[in-house]
Amino acid sequence: MRTARLQELEEMAARLLATARQLPPGPNRHNALQLIGRFRLQISNLQLPISRPARVEGLKAKGK
Repeated sequence: MRTARLQELEEMAARLLATARQLPPGPNRHNALQLIGRFRLQISNLQLPISRPARVEGLKAKGK
């Protein structure tokens, strides 16, 4: 289900981008494109595999 939801978000971002490109040049278009870019970056980050951070205690013990 998560994959399907992420696909929906990607499709939404594509529609937003197409709409923003139809705006006349200027600050509103520029701002819209920046926001859409951030939105797409967030979608990409959600697609990354979840990794667990290394345990600090384990790293300290190895360093001794």
